[in-house]
Amino acid sequence: MARQAFVAMKFSASPWKDKVYLAIRDVLEHAGYECLRSDEIRTSGPVVDEVCRLLREADLVVIDSSGDSHSVSYEIGYCHGVGRAEDRTVLLKNSPDLPFNYQHFRHRIYRDTRHLRRLLRDYLGMIEPIGPDALGYSFVYSFSEDAHFGYIFEGASCVFNALHKLGFSGRCECYSAEVFAQSHEFVVGIMLRPSNRRAEPTYEFWMKLYDVTEQNAKQREPRIKLLRNGSELSYKRAMLKWLVPCGVAEFENGEISRVLGSESEQRESFFVRYRADEE
Repeated sequence: MARQAFVAMKFSASPWKDKVYLAIRDVLEHAGYECLRSDEIRTSGPVVDEVCRLLREADLVVIDSSGDSHSVSYEIGYCHGVGRAEDRTVLLKNSPDLPFNYQHFRHRIYRDTRHLRRLLRDYLGMIEPIGPDALGYSFVYSFSEDAHFGYIFEGASCVFNALHKLGFSGRCECYSAEVFAQSHEFVVGIMLRPSNRRAEPTYEFWMKLYDVTEQNAKQREPRIKLLRNGSELSYKRAMLKWLVPCGVAEFENGEISRVLGSESEQRESFFVRYRADEE
C-alpha cells in the first residue's frame, strides 16, 4: 500500500492545472507516495476534519506557504500544535520573506518548479533523474522458440544480478522491447546514474557490466542468450523512442534500496518483481 502524502498550499487552479502542485505531486509519486491536497478530498463529512486528520496522520506533509494564505498559516500552526515530527514535514516557499511567527521553522526556498523538484528530491534522498542525452547500454538477447513467457524479465534479471555483483550504487532505469524486425530477439535497455557524483558510468564499467551479465545469461541458455553483436552503448533518447519503460530503482551497494514510480508504475516494474523473487 502506498504511503500517504498531504500537500497544503494556496491554490486557485485545479489540481491538474497548478504547475507547482503538479511538480510536487510528480516527485512524491515517484518516491512512492499517494499524493492529495484538500480540493481532492472526497468525503461526506466536513473537509476540515479530514484535513486535520491528514495533518496528524499522513506519512508526509508538504506545506507551501507561498502567497501568505491564512489557511496555510493555520495548517503550519496545527502541525506544530499536535507535535508533528519535523522529519515528516516539509515547509516550502517561493520567497525568503517569512512571517515572524514561523520564520524560525526551516523552510526550503525555491526559485521555480525545476528548483522545487530538486529540493524535494534532496529531502527525500532521491538521485537526480537521467537526462535524454545520457548514454546507457542496450543488451540484445535471442530467445528459444519454446520460451513463451517471461524471457524479457529473465534478460533484465541477468543485468540486475550483475549490478548486485559489482556493488553498484545509484539510479537505474530499465527499458525493453521485442525486436520485430528479427525473429526471436529482444532488447533490455539500462540507464545508470552513479551516486558518487559521476554523471555517467565509464566505458570500462559498461564493459565490466556486460561481461558479468553475459556470465549470468550463460546459466539460462538455451532459453535466452546474450548477443555481443548488436549490444551497444545507446542514448536514452533512443530508448524512450523505441523501448518500453520497465521501472526505475535506486541501488545501494548492489541491493535495491528503493523502487521509484507511482503505484501503477510499480505494479509493472521489473524491479518489484525482481526484489520479490530475491526474497
